[in-house]
Formats: sequence, C-alpha cells, structure tokens
Amino acid sequence: MKRRKNFLPTLLLTILFWLAWGWLVYSFAPTDNVLLIVFFLLLFLASFLALALIFANSRRGFITALGLICFLILRFYQLGNVLNLVLLGGILVTLNLYLAKR
Repeated sequence: MKRRKNFLPTLLLTILFWLAWGWLVYSFAPTDNVLLIVFFLLLFLASFLALALIFANSRRGFITALGLICFLILRFYQLGNVLNLVLLGGILVTLNLYLAKR
C-alpha cells in the first residue's frame, strides 16, 4: 500500500518563506552580517522546500538548495566563476550518487 503524502503544509511553508525573503530583500539594505545570514537562511529554506516539491524528493531538494546557496556565497565573496560552479556541481552530483547507493 502506497502512503499518501500531504503537500499542502509544505506548499504553504514554501510560500511563506518566499514572501519573507522577498520582504527582507525589499525592506533592508545588506549592511549588517546578521542580515546577510538571515538572507541566506531564508533563501535556503525557501529554495529547499520549493525544490523538494519540484523534485518530489527531499534529499535532491536539499542538495540542490545547498549547492545554490554555496555558489551564491562564493559569488558574494567574488569567487563565483565557471570553474567553481563546475567543481561544486561535481561535488554535489557525487554526494547525490553516494547517498543514492546507501
């Protein structure tokens, strides 16, 4: 028997996190380190839940959101280039394959 999943709470949380992230971007200037941490945390949570819904798999959503946030942090420190994107993608694909084999 296949278990039925209820996606409505996840969808509502996703919308809530995207709205909170949009409000943060619209309302505050990135002048403080705490605001940057909150910015990246809200973006991670919003993208994780959205990608988990899109992929219908929490592990893939988590890994993809983690890769997105890592690359954006590299871009913030002006280290994000094509080589780092490819290396980060390779690490994330390897991690996904390793966790899929377990």
